[in-house]
Amino acid sequence: MTTPAEEPTMPVAMPNPRRLGRFLEAQRRDGPLLLWALAVGGLAGLVGGAFHATLEALGDLRARFDAGAFGGAEPSVWLAAAVSAGLAASAVWLVRRFAPEAGGSGIQEVEGALDGLRPVRWRRLLPVKFVAGALAIGSGLALGREGPTVQMGAALGRMLSDRFGLGEERAHVLLAAGAGAGLTAAFNAPLAGMLFVIEEMRPHFHYNAISVQAILLACAASDIVVRLLMGGSAVLPMAPIPAPPLAMLWIFPLLGVLLGSVGFAFNQALVAMVDRSATWNETRRLLFAASIGAAVGVLGLEFGEFIGGGERLIEHALAGGLTTISLLLLFLGRFGLTILSYGTGAPGGIFAPMLALGTLFGLWFGQTAHGLFPDLSVPGQVFTVAAMGALFSATVRAPITGIVLAMELTGSYAQLLPIVLTCVPATLVAHGLGGMPIYTVLLERLLEREAPPAT
Repeated sequence: MTTPAEEPTMPVAMPNPRRLGRFLEAQRRDGPLLLWALAVGGLAGLVGGAFHATLEALGDLRARFDAGAFGGAEPSVWLAAAVSAGLAASAVWLVRRFAPEAGGSGIQEVEGALDGLRPVRWRRLLPVKFVAGALAIGSGLALGREGPTVQMGAALGRMLSDRFGLGEERAHVLLAAGAGAGLTAAFNAPLAGMLFVIEEMRPHFHYNAISVQAILLACAASDIVVRLLMGGSAVLPMAPIPAPPLAMLWIFPLLGVLLGSVGFAFNQALVAMVDRSATWNETRRLLFAASIGAAVGVLGLEFGEFIGGGERLIEHALAGGLTTISLLLLFLGRFGLTILSYGTGAPGGIFAPMLALGTLFGLWFGQTAHGLFPDLSVPGQVFTVAAMGALFSATVRAPITGIVLAMELTGSYAQLLPIVLTCVPATLVAHGLGGMPIYTVLLERLLEREAPPAT
């Protein structure tokens, strides 16, 4: 029997000097980049939150104007048309005069910058994208805030890189991190922001463990800032919906097939509109923007929820009361308005309009399916959530991002399986029809237009 003093002791492992040195070297090399990513995310959240707040203020102002709060009576058709036409034309003029790269969504510009094919002139891009984007979306054009926030977030990453001389490799990472943080700021969707860069921008992004961590930190920082500024609720909150029975899941691939065709048609129409508007001179561009602005101004007097990014339309549609034919007509009308609005060249994204289109199509499909199959025990809102993700997947060709975005926007995490069963077929059908990811095509068209003529 041994005494406690005689008991054998385990040898104490001494740190390996070589391993410790590698660890310290990694921290010295990579730690500052992660801190810069946090800074970029915080700035993107601040700018994105300010942009969101500005749009909400303009939306409230517009609603009061349409209701006659400033003149004691509803404004005349001519006045409503003139105000919206002036805002839309002003947005396009600012872009064409000071920062042509700020037009449209801007995500294709970010992808081009990641490839080293497009410059990031953040000094002029940031103010023009913010002001012109607010004017365009405030005019009632069917454009979303996510395009501007993604491009501004990326520009903020480049700004910090230039200001502090961080080098091209770190500039590349911070550009991508800022883009993900910008999408996070638009939708309170940090997971979607992370996945959007990793999945959709994969061909352009320098993928490694540290760069991915930088994106994660930037999106988390952006989400925290936006929640502090704007609150943390889901953008399109829905009441809890029970998951559909397994025996009913067969219906969702059918929805996905239809939405794959819709996504293909949407891309074709959008690119055709962009190609056509690219041939116009400056005067015709401004006149076209003014005419579309005037049209949405008139529409806003009677159908205020029909214009703008689509949040009000989604709320109106989900409230119920719309017939099957009404949903189909609203879908077709918004489809055309989104294409025309983007064709103006005004700053604004297509994610939010696609969510509105997905909502309308999902509700239409649900009502049609229940009419054909009375025993179908699937709540209509499940089709809506699945359609949001599927149309995004078919258009952008990023199904994982579409799945996560639909769940984060609505808080419908229990609907994962129906969303997956809709998004995957939608992506495959769009691909099978010969479609390309929308931002890849837009970047290719941009580079073709600006390429020097062959000699």
